[in-house]
Amino acid sequence: MQIAAANASWKTVLASPPRGSHILQIYDSDAFLSAAVAHFAAEGIKQGEAVFLTGTREHICAIDVRLHALGANPAEGQLRCTDLEAALAAVPQTKLEAAVADARFTGVRWWGEITSTLYQRGEREAGLAAEKDADEIARKHGVKILCPYLGDKYDPRAYGDALMRLCCLHSHVIPAEDYARHRQAVNRAIAEVVGDIRGTLLQSLNSWRGLACDLPSSQAVLFWLRETLPEKFDAVLAKARAYGAENAEASA
Repeated sequence: MQIAAANASWKTVLASPPRGSHILQIYDSDAFLSAAVAHFAAEGIKQGEAVFLTGTREHICAIDVRLHALGANPAEGQLRCTDLEAALAAVPQTKLEAAVADARFTGVRWWGEITSTLYQRGEREAGLAAEKDADEIARKHGVKILCPYLGDKYDPRAYGDALMRLCCLHSHVIPAEDYARHRQAVNRAIAEVVGDIRGTLLQSLNSWRGLACDLPSSQAVLFWLRETLPEKFDAVLAKARAYGAENAEASA
């Protein structure tokens, strides 16, 4: 596991991701979703890239409002929105490949909520298959892909094998809107429930290689904790939720 993005904000991650990046955003509100996607799209437009957005009508409308607020001014054919239901029938690979070959554009970005929708419908294997297809597109054609996943980062039930498998199919994971606040909440919860991480526990954390993707250190610690001290995991998340809410109220 790499934690290169540990101190970077999600805006930094989404502004100029390397070619072939496949990023997973875990979101718990439509506001965070639309803010992240609009930033991802607006930066791509500024950099002369083709941008594809595949989502529900409600989400596309919310993203469009934010794009206008950000002053995004796409050239003709640079920004393309696709209805989610149409995309569920077939991943728009041909259109993406055509955009990659189009000399007008410096690269291609794609946001799509195909997997998230399939997961919400209970079709997890189909969702994972869609992610594998997207990962192949990213690697083969250098497309920069952003995928949303609706989930509660403080709910122990959200940390099943399905989420682990999803994370392992991505190069980066964005688990929270405010990395610093998330880190403070998690560190405080671990200190109270687990105590100081030292000795063999520290050695275990330092040597853990559970996920082959970039993600903030606070989220990496939670994945490690679930695997190493499962009996304390639920209590840590409950405390982290409370402290996260405290921090949010204090900064409001």
